[in-house]
Amino acid sequence: MTTSLANQAWDACSSALQFDQYLAGELDPPDAERFRAHVDDCARCTSALNELRSGAKERLPPLRVVPFPPRSRFPIRALAAAAGIVAAASLLLVVRSPGTRSKGTGFTLGMYVEHQGEVRRAGPGETVAPGDAVRFAVSAPVDVFVAVLSLDANGHGSIYFPAGGRAERVQAGNDVALPLGTRLDATAGEERILGLFCASPVELEPLRLQLERGGPEIPDGCQVTRWSFVKR
Repeated sequence: MTTSLANQAWDACSSALQFDQYLAGELDPPDAERFRAHVDDCARCTSALNELRSGAKERLPPLRVVPFPPRSRFPIRALAAAAGIVAAASLLLVVRSPGTRSKGTGFTLGMYVEHQGEVRRAGPGETVAPGDAVRFAVSAPVDVFVAVLSLDANGHGSIYFPAGGRAERVQAGNDVALPLGTRLDATAGEERILGLFCASPVELEPLRLQLERGGPEIPDGCQVTRWSFVKR
């Protein structure tokens, strides 16, 4: 990731690299929480973070976010049907288009949040609100099969992406936006996110059920990214 402040005098007390890692979701959850707590208490770092997020909202190809019904109450097939029903009521999130190859060798998961008409890139531990729209983006050095699962504060597992029953192929690149987004329901508390990057289109419903039971066991040929956000 390249910061929009890279060619300007850096006034924040935290490094530009730390901001990049935070916004890209590359910090471990404890480090991300400490960084966020510092930013909240530091006027210079708050200003730097706001400016970086403003840069991420530059006009880029718009991508549709489908406002699904509450995810925890609908199976995968129902979500797929709901996507078609409500497509006309969808909104736009501006995120980076695919095409730029990832410089690293690993896989990362990012999230964009639309709140009251404003779009921002979220970091781990981000606070969001019921009714916000979220959409995920991935960075991958090679084409890979991707899925995004979650476990909400009530212990309900769900699948953010894809709408079908198997992980879906996503092209290599940096910040490649996934084709569907979700409008958040009213379940408050921490929601844990599991990003799967697999060599094959693995079945997702067994993983969702395992997630509710304290798992899941990661399938062979898959790598995992874990982080969380707080809804209130």
